[in-house]
Amino acid sequence: MNPDYTKYTLVELYDVKDNIDKKCYPERYDLLLNEIRKREKNPENEPKPLKLINKKDKAYLKIFLMFLCIPFFSWQLINAYKYGVIHSRNDHVLHLNSDPIGFYVVVLIHASCLVIALSSVFKGLSAK
Repeated sequence: MNPDYTKYTLVELYDVKDNIDKKCYPERYDLLLNEIRKREKNPENEPKPLKLINKKDKAYLKIFLMFLCIPFFSWQLINAYKYGVIHSRNDHVLHLNSDPIGFYVVVLIHASCLVIALSSVFKGLSAK
């Protein structure tokens, strides 16, 4: 059974040419060379490569990732409100009493990220 080289892109054909065993499959190699010659003469007949992820899958992935971010940012903000402590980069702990400006900056960043995640999830769900 010979592969259908008409469905391959030119780049894939060149890759097959580099990796094919010419001694074991001489008829496939001839078919391959003929297909490469045809493609080089008429590049407009080049088939489009298949997309691995379509737009719908990307939208679902984005919703899923944002949905995972919501509990993290919510938990951080709840702890900041209850205890006056929030964690920033590299597990640096900011206390409301000792560093109020840094504390509020990190709270504002977390709150902004939470709003963005919530709006992305609800906008994505309402578009479906």
